[in-house]
Amino acid sequence: MPEQRNKEYQKIRNWLVLVRMVLTLLVLLGAIVLDLTGVFHRWAERLVSNSYGLLFFYFFFFSVYSLLITFPLSFYSGFVLEHRYQLSDQKFEGWLWMWTKSVVLSFVLMAPLVLVLYALIWTFETSWWFLAWLGYTLFSLILGKLFPVLIVPLFYRYSPIRDDVLKKRIEQLATRYGFAIQNVCSLNLSKTTKKANAMFTGFGKTRRVVLGDTLLDSFSQDEILSVVGHELGHCRHRDIWKQFGFGAATTLFGFWIAFRLLEASAVFRGYLGASDVRAFPLLCLIFFIFELVLSPLGNAFSRRSERRADQFALAATRNQAAFISAMTKLGETNLADPEPHPIIEFLLYDHPAIGKRIKMGEQFVSK
Repeated sequence: MPEQRNKEYQKIRNWLVLVRMVLTLLVLLGAIVLDLTGVFHRWAERLVSNSYGLLFFYFFFFSVYSLLITFPLSFYSGFVLEHRYQLSDQKFEGWLWMWTKSVVLSFVLMAPLVLVLYALIWTFETSWWFLAWLGYTLFSLILGKLFPVLIVPLFYRYSPIRDDVLKKRIEQLATRYGFAIQNVCSLNLSKTTKKANAMFTGFGKTRRVVLGDTLLDSFSQDEILSVVGHELGHCRHRDIWKQFGFGAATTLFGFWIAFRLLEASAVFRGYLGASDVRAFPLLCLIFFIFELVLSPLGNAFSRRSERRADQFALAATRNQAAFISAMTKLGETNLADPEPHPIIEFLLYDHPAIGKRIKMGEQFVSK
C-alpha cells in the first residue's frame, strides 16, 4: 500500500535524524574524552607556529575527523535509501561529486568564521560573544542574499519557465497582490531526485520563486499555481525576514550561553580557558545541545509560517481542488507520511504534516 510505503520511508528518515544526532554527540565527546582535540592541536603545531595558522590546520584536522565518522551515514541517507525507494536515479559518482562540493564549500565558509571567532575570543575577553553574534548575524544576512545567485548554481542550473501561459498566470497572480515577480524560474532538481519541491529564497534583487523541474513536469498548471501561491504567501507575510529575526534572537541567547559555559567547562577539562583552541569541541558541544533543545521551538515557528502560506494560497487562487490535489501529489511524490505521530511532528517537522494540509484545504472557507 502506498501509505504504508510512505510511513516506512519516513520512519527510516526519522531514525536517521536520531542517529545523526547521536553520531554528532559521539564525534564531539570522542574528541574531548579521547583527547583527539589535543592530537589535532599537536599536529597543527608541527606545521606552523603562528596562532591563526595553527587554528586553521587544527580546524582542518577536526573537520576531516568529523567527515570520516559521518560519511557512512551521509552515504546511506543521501544515496542508498533514496535509491531503495526509487526516489533518485543519480549515479554514485554524481552523488559523490555533489557531496564533495558541499563539503568543500562548507569548509570554505566555516574556516574564516572560526578564525574570526577566535580572533574575537583572544581580543575581547568579556564581550566576544556579542561581537561574534553580530558577525554571525551579518554573515547570515549576506549569505541569505547571495545564496540564490552564488551557492545554488554550484549544484543546480536555473532555466526560464518554458510554458508561456503558465508564466503569464504566475505573473498575474503575483501582480494582483502587488508583487513584481521577475525571477520565477525552474531548477533542474531531477539531476539528483524525483521529489517535487519549490522555494522562495533571497533578499531584495536576489529574491526569487524557484520551482523544481520535477514539479513543473508532473503537476497541472492549477496545481503549480497553488504551490506558487504558497510561496507568494511567504513573500506577503515577510516570512524570510521573520525567520531571520527569530534566528538572530535565538542565536544571541546561544552565544551568551556559550560565553557563560565555555570558560568554566574548558578549565574543568584541563584547558587554558575559552581561548584555548583545544576547547573547540566543547564550544561545538554547547552549541549543539543548545540547538537540540531549541529546535522544536524553531520548527513550531516554521510550521506556523507554513500554515499561513497555505491559507494565503487557498485565498489567492480560490481553487480548493487544485490545492488539495497539489498537496496529495506532493505527499505521493515525496513519500510523505500523511499522519505522523504528534510527538514526531512536534520534534522534527518544520512543515505541518501533509494530511493536515490536505484537511485544511478541504475545510477552507473563502472570505
